[in-house]
Amino acid sequence: MATIITIPKEIARKGELILIPRKEYEEFLKFRKQREWEEKDTEEAIKVFQREKRERKLVKIKSLADLD
Repeated sequence: MATIITIPKEIARKGELILIPRKEYEEFLKFRKQREWEEKDTEEAIKVFQREKRERKLVKIKSLADLD
């Protein structure tokens, strides 16, 4: 016996649809969440860098020996 699935017109009009196993979908959601977190973390790091650069808190060194 064949399984029939009816897709509502409202959903079908939004563009192409794909079917994937739930496990793959959940892995995709985890990946997307991790990527969003990384992007947000990177944006925050850039803001801190720019603020500290503006406030002249950053120090330039010529060698690692200057870190003492």
